[in-house]
Amino acid sequence: MRHVKFRLIISILVVLLAGCATVKDVQRASDIIRSDNDLARIVQEVRPFDKITAKTELTQLAFHAKREADAIKAQKGKFLDAIAYYRIAATAFWKSGNPQVANQLFEVTDTGSGLCTQLGDKAPDRDCLFLRLVIPFAGLEAEANEKGLSKLLAGVNFGDDADTDEEIKTMKQIQTSLSHAQSLVQKIFEIEADERLVNHPGMVEYYCENAWEAAGFYLAVAAVFETKVLEYQANIGDDQLRITADDAKKLRNLVPEKPINITCKTK
Repeated sequence: MRHVKFRLIISILVVLLAGCATVKDVQRASDIIRSDNDLARIVQEVRPFDKITAKTELTQLAFHAKREADAIKAQKGKFLDAIAYYRIAATAFWKSGNPQVANQLFEVTDTGSGLCTQLGDKAPDRDCLFLRLVIPFAGLEAEANEKGLSKLLAGVNFGDDADTDEEIKTMKQIQTSLSHAQSLVQKIFEIEADERLVNHPGMVEYYCENAWEAAGFYLAVAAVFETKVLEYQANIGDDQLRITADDAKKLRNLVPEKPINITCKTK
């Protein structure tokens, strides 16, 4: 009789433990949805108007999502949830504009992308595609906003004789930044070859709009940079700049020049 009772207790415990796991899964799924909604709300409603509040809230959200993902990343049955959390964390770290979380941004992106690779063709398309885009978009945004490429270029005028040495230093700094930005735009264009992109209209729309914007920004800055190099050669003509017209022209080369996905051709 006691043996029967013991087996009955074990059966009850198994059912209870299975029930607890189900409850945790439901809670986690609910938290992912809530975190996603919070991310969208902060980016769309708060960030454009209150950057300080947005920075704080996005950083907090990013660390929350990272903790949740780290807690389950080793459990293969939880990879999908972990990837979703890592995508939320990566986006929140990026959109926070907080330079102090750069290492965490790279960490969550790399870890999430690693899980995508492990899942292969079973990986969630949207999350994994977005994880591929976060770093190049974040890097390009940093070059545009934090380093202020357009503002730096506006401060260079080789048509006068003032502060030429400082302007040469600025031009070399811009050349380095443009070279980095060029590689980032190319990484964005590489997503074109991913067949999963065309299967998700929402991702296609996001990709096309932002890829064209990235290319447009880059090519505009590169064109002004080339103009400044030619201006230097015409008005000053010595070799102190050490940037040739060919060097500047190469920075304007993108392959392809614009996103070529068929769904982007109407742009």
